[in-house]
Amino acid sequence: MNSLKINQNFFQLGLLTLGTFALLTLTSSSKALASNPKKIDNKSILLAEASREEWRICEKKGENWSEVKYFESKNYFANICRSGNGQLTLVAGAKSNPSKLLELPVSGEQGYLAIDGSKTFMIDNSHFSMAINGMVVRKEQVTYRGE
Repeated sequence: MNSLKINQNFFQLGLLTLGTFALLTLTSSSKALASNPKKIDNKSILLAEASREEWRICEKKGENWSEVKYFESKNYFANICRSGNGQLTLVAGAKSNPSKLLELPVSGEQGYLAIDGSKTFMIDNSHFSMAINGMVVRKEQVTYRGE
Protein backbone atom coordinates (compact mmCIF):
# COMPACT_ATOMS: atom_id res chain seq x y z
CA MET A 1 0.00 0.00 0.00
CA ASN A 2 2.89 2.35 0.69
CA SER A 3 4.27 1.80 -2.82
CA LEU A 4 0.85 2.71 -4.28
CA LYS A 5 0.81 5.95 -2.25
CA ILE A 6 4.39 6.75 -3.35
CA ASN A 7 3.46 6.15 -7.01
CA GLN A 8 0.44 8.49 -6.65
CA ASN A 9 2.68 11.20 -5.17
CA PHE A 10 5.18 10.83 -8.03
CA PHE A 11 2.31 11.00 -10.55
CA GLN A 12 0.96 14.19 -8.93
CA LEU A 13 4.45 15.71 -8.85
CA GLY A 14 4.90 14.82 -12.53
CA LEU A 15 1.59 16.51 -13.42
CA LEU A 16 2.57 19.59 -11.45
CA THR A 17 5.95 19.75 -13.21
CA LEU A 18 4.33 19.26 -16.63
CA GLY A 19 1.76 22.00 -15.90
CA THR A 20 4.48 24.40 -14.77
CA PHE A 21 6.54 23.67 -17.89
CA ALA A 22 3.52 24.25 -20.13
CA LEU A 23 2.73 27.56 -18.40
CA LEU A 24 6.32 28.77 -18.72
CA THR A 25 6.40 27.77 -22.40
CA LEU A 26 3.17 29.66 -23.13
CA THR A 27 4.41 32.74 -21.27
CA SER A 28 7.71 32.72 -23.18
CA SER A 29 5.88 32.29 -26.49
CA SER A 30 3.61 35.25 -25.81
CA LYS A 31 6.62 37.42 -24.93
CA ALA A 32 8.34 36.36 -28.16
CA LEU A 33 5.24 37.23 -30.17
CA ALA A 34 4.99 40.63 -28.50
CA SER A 35 8.61 41.40 -29.28
CA ASN A 36 8.33 40.28 -32.93
CA PRO A 37 5.48 42.16 -34.67
CA LYS A 38 5.83 40.02 -37.82
CA LYS A 39 4.53 37.03 -35.82
CA ILE A 40 1.54 38.88 -34.35
CA ASP A 41 -1.84 38.10 -35.90
CA ASN A 42 -3.49 40.44 -38.40
CA LYS A 43 -5.80 42.02 -35.78
CA SER A 44 -2.82 43.78 -34.17
CA ILE A 45 -1.55 44.97 -37.54
CA LEU A 46 -4.98 46.45 -38.29
CA LEU A 47 -4.69 48.58 -35.14
CA ALA A 48 -1.40 50.03 -36.43
CA GLU A 49 -2.99 50.77 -39.79
CA ALA A 50 -5.90 52.51 -38.06
CA SER A 51 -3.42 54.82 -36.32
CA ARG A 52 -1.62 55.42 -39.61
CA GLU A 53 -4.88 56.59 -41.16
CA GLU A 54 -5.30 59.06 -38.30
CA TRP A 55 -1.78 60.42 -38.93
CA ARG A 56 -2.34 60.87 -42.69
CA ILE A 57 -4.06 64.23 -42.40
CA CYS A 58 -3.50 66.27 -45.57
CA GLU A 59 -7.00 65.74 -46.94
CA LYS A 60 -8.44 66.51 -43.49
CA LYS A 61 -6.99 70.04 -43.67
CA GLY A 62 -9.41 71.12 -46.37
CA GLU A 63 -10.85 70.32 -49.75
CA ASN A 64 -7.95 71.93 -51.65
CA TRP A 65 -5.28 70.02 -49.72
CA SER A 66 -3.69 66.81 -51.00
CA GLU A 67 -1.02 64.41 -49.81
CA VAL A 68 2.27 64.43 -51.72
CA LYS A 69 4.10 61.94 -49.45
CA TYR A 70 3.74 60.37 -46.05
CA PHE A 71 6.56 59.14 -43.80
CA GLU A 72 6.87 57.35 -40.46
CA SER A 73 9.79 56.58 -38.20
CA LYS A 74 9.72 54.74 -34.90
CA ASN A 75 8.51 57.81 -32.99
CA TYR A 76 7.24 60.32 -35.56
CA PHE A 77 4.97 60.76 -38.56
CA ALA A 78 5.21 63.40 -41.27
CA ASN A 79 2.89 64.47 -44.05
CA ILE A 80 4.03 66.50 -47.03
CA CYS A 81 0.87 68.27 -48.15
CA ARG A 82 0.11 70.50 -51.12
CA SER A 83 -2.33 73.32 -50.45
CA GLY A 84 -4.67 74.82 -53.02
CA ASN A 85 -2.09 77.47 -53.98
CA GLY A 86 0.56 74.77 -54.67
CA GLN A 87 2.64 75.43 -51.53
CA LEU A 88 4.17 72.34 -49.93
CA THR A 89 3.68 72.10 -46.18
CA LEU A 90 5.16 69.75 -43.59
CA VAL A 91 2.58 68.58 -41.06
CA ALA A 92 4.30 66.33 -38.53
CA GLY A 93 4.02 65.09 -34.99
CA ALA A 94 5.06 62.57 -32.40
CA LYS A 95 3.15 59.29 -32.44
CA SER A 96 2.87 59.57 -28.67
CA ASN A 97 1.07 62.95 -28.97
CA PRO A 98 -0.54 63.15 -32.44
CA SER A 99 -2.74 66.12 -31.54
CA LYS A 100 0.29 68.43 -31.16
CA LEU A 101 1.35 69.13 -34.75
CA LEU A 102 4.18 71.03 -36.34
CA GLU A 103 3.10 72.80 -39.54
CA LEU A 104 5.76 74.53 -41.66
CA PRO A 105 6.30 75.50 -45.30
CA VAL A 106 8.63 73.11 -47.14
CA SER A 107 11.39 73.66 -49.65
CA GLY A 108 13.91 71.34 -51.26
CA GLU A 109 14.45 69.11 -54.22
CA GLN A 110 16.20 66.06 -52.71
CA GLY A 111 14.07 65.60 -49.64
CA TYR A 112 11.91 68.03 -47.77
CA LEU A 113 13.34 70.85 -45.68
CA ALA A 114 11.32 72.91 -43.19
CA ILE A 115 12.77 75.66 -40.99
CA ASP A 116 11.35 76.95 -37.71
CA GLY A 117 13.72 79.57 -36.26
CA SER A 118 16.89 77.77 -35.20
CA LYS A 119 15.37 74.32 -35.89
CA THR A 120 15.66 72.64 -39.27
CA PHE A 121 13.64 69.54 -40.12
CA MET A 122 14.77 67.32 -43.01
CA ILE A 123 12.88 64.34 -44.36
CA ASP A 124 13.94 62.13 -47.25
CA ASN A 125 13.11 58.57 -48.28
CA SER A 126 15.41 57.08 -45.65
CA HIS A 127 15.66 59.43 -42.61
CA PHE A 128 13.99 62.06 -40.47
CA SER A 129 16.39 64.50 -38.88
CA MET A 130 16.22 67.63 -36.77
CA ALA A 131 19.06 70.10 -36.39
CA ILE A 132 19.31 73.01 -33.99
CA ASN A 133 21.65 75.80 -35.09
CA GLY A 134 23.00 73.47 -37.79
CA MET A 135 23.83 70.60 -35.43
CA VAL A 136 21.84 67.35 -35.87
CA VAL A 137 20.25 66.48 -32.54
CA ARG A 138 17.83 63.76 -33.64
CA LYS A 139 17.88 61.35 -36.55
CA GLU A 140 15.58 58.38 -37.13
CA GLN A 141 15.26 55.92 -39.97
CA VAL A 142 12.07 56.03 -42.04
CA THR A 143 10.17 52.81 -41.35
CA TYR A 144 7.17 53.43 -43.62
CA ARG A 145 6.66 55.58 -46.69
CA GLY A 146 3.42 56.23 -48.54
CA GLU A 147 2.39 58.25 -51.55
